[in-house]
Amino acid sequence: MAVTMKSDYALRLLLLLSIENKRMSTSELISKCKTSIPYEFAQKILSQLVASGILESSRGKFGGYKLVKDPKDITVYDIVTSVDDISSMITCFVAPDKISLAPEICSVNEVWEIVMKRFKQSLKSVTLEDLKESYLKKCEEFERRKKL
Repeated sequence: MAVTMKSDYALRLLLLLSIENKRMSTSELISKCKTSIPYEFAQKILSQLVASGILESSRGKFGGYKLVKDPKDITVYDIVTSVDDISSMITCFVAPDKISLAPEICSVNEVWEIVMKRFKQSLKSVTLEDLKESYLKKCEEFERRKKL
């Protein structure tokens, strides 16, 4: 099971937007992000987040991206499924048409189904607001340690 870089970048971009709480351009988002996200890749991710209804975008001098919903109403599941197909994060190693030929495979697949169900529940239990609060606490701790 693996979370893709696309999902990771989507979370980082949305976290930044929730902290800044203002409309931001792609360039501004990338420059404030602590990782170097390729511009075209960021554009693609942001477009997918607009299509899913998490962000709104506007063009022009004062354009950019803005959260549509309150961060407490956006789950990590919402974000990840906006940019990725999470069913591919846990893969079946056997073609579906071969499963009926091997009963042991069906047993193993049941385990993966349980894992996927719990994975989805975990993603749904964490909001963008939760991530924001955690991030801000860590920033405060970091600043406090720097002063020591």
